Amino acid sequence: MNKTKLWQLVSVSLRYASPQMTDKARKKGYSQKKMNRYLIGQFLLVAVLFLVLYGGMMATVNFSKMPGFFTMYLGLFAILAIAQGISVIYNIFFESRDLPAYLPLPFTQGEIFTSKILVVMLNVVPYCLPLLALFVLTGLQSQIFWPLALVLGFLAFLLLTGTLLFVGALIVLGLTRTKVFQQHKKVAITALMTLSTVGAVAGVLLLQGSMNDTDFSQMTDRTTLPIFLPTYWALKQPLTGLGVIGWLVLLGVFVLLTLVIKNGFLPKLYEQLTEITAANQVTRRRSKHNRNLQQQLRSYNLQLLKEPNLLMQVLSSSVLMPVILLISMGFNFRGTLTGLSGKYVGVAFVVGIFLSYLMTNQNSFVANLISLDGPNYEFITSLPIEKKTYLKQKFLLGWLIQAVLVSLMVIAVGLVIVPVPLLIGAGLLGGLFGSLIFSLYFFARDYRLLLTNWTNVTQLFGRGGGSLLFAFALFGGMFIGAILITVYALGVGAFAFAPLNPLVIGGVLLIGTGVILYFKTQFWNKLDTLDWRRRIALGKKDQKD
Repeated sequence: MNKTKLWQLVSVSLRYASPQMTDKARKKGYSQKKMNRYLIGQFLLVAVLFLVLYGGMMATVNFSKMPGFFTMYLGLFAILAIAQGISVIYNIFFESRDLPAYLPLPFTQGEIFTSKILVVMLNVVPYCLPLLALFVLTGLQSQIFWPLALVLGFLAFLLLTGTLLFVGALIVLGLTRTKVFQQHKKVAITALMTLSTVGAVAGVLLLQGSMNDTDFSQMTDRTTLPIFLPTYWALKQPLTGLGVIGWLVLLGVFVLLTLVIKNGFLPKLYEQLTEITAANQVTRRRSKHNRNLQQQLRSYNLQLLKEPNLLMQVLSSSVLMPVILLISMGFNFRGTLTGLSGKYVGVAFVVGIFLSYLMTNQNSFVANLISLDGPNYEFITSLPIEKKTYLKQKFLLGWLIQAVLVSLMVIAVGLVIVPVPLLIGAGLLGGLFGSLIFSLYFFARDYRLLLTNWTNVTQLFGRGGGSLLFAFALFGGMFIGAILITVYALGVGAFAFAPLNPLVIGGVLLIGTGVILYFKTQFWNKLDTLDWRRRIALGKKDQKD
């Protein structure tokens, strides 16, 4: 395998994965090497953030004495990694439009496969990196010589991460070869990704429920998951017979999966990708008669949302991650919030807005609806329909979907933590109001950062500040929001008649209304001007290129 060619392919995939970050690096005059380091650094920073966050949470548990907790944490992050891996692998391998460009070039199948899997690793590693903390902590807590504990922990992390990636690859590569997939592509992929996401959420619920039932003062262990015990043996007692067996199992599974992919799938990967890429370019929609232009466009926008890879990305980034964080907080405070009365209605309203903030982000449907048109955007906007009408139709669809997701989240959180109808109702109103505001922002952002020449949908999610900004916005919002809500709740509790409620609710409604009016005047009423400016900017960019 030619390392130079491999690195060239990786460099191209990195630029496709983060087009906006690539554009920023070009404007700064970065060389090719510096740009590659810059793009990789963005992924690594996100990974470090995950490591610090979850590593700090796991540092409170002595895993050397509790194999049950070890295997549950390992199972949780394994499910998360596989779920994310399935999405990213399918996206990069089968929904990418770059394969035809590689066909006339002197690249081998192995080089193309390896370059793509390396980019997949950059997207999946953040979900796996907490395992590194888990493995190292287990070794150190077992009183193993600390340099050896670090080395063994890192080695186990590499083997297990590779194994999880290969499991996801086998699932995707195997499924795409079946007749069921060929005949019912969208149904099969949607079902697979939905099951993986539900499995991830179920894993979080089981883990948090188990930890909630645990008396940490006595450190009672939970039931072990036998499938992950070899990994525990390898780290707990690496120099014993069980430890050796554990390492042999880890290495054996990794080698076996490598051979299966190398010999069973890689030789026919090129043909498989070519066939699916060609099939993706064929339109098989049946035209329905007696439909006007508005109805056809509405149906077209709904079709955009049915792409399985898009659904998975939205579920994992815009739904799954907030669910994990909320469940982690909710179970911890559930016992202390059961006695809340109606005077906390303002707090519930703010919590609803807070939930809408967590779930409405750059990875949401509404934040990518315009760019999802791709090359069709210029054609559609040239039709005899006012652009504002078409975009409002898109926005309404995106906001309705976002409002439903937020409402379901508010109801679920309310029923689990504070089952008070008045408070749940206030949370719903706050969630709907907040989803409208944040949907307006991200819809306008999508228009400002409009990208129609994407090769896979992951490029849309990396616009603007990219994954790093998304991670900081998510975790920073969690931190700041938790502080503000706590202070507000304490303030309400300090007053018998809760005079803060009308002030806070009125202030939030006033500010929110101002934001809505701002987007009405500065976005909706200036679409023609914005489009003109965007075209000039694109023209200048083309001249530079």
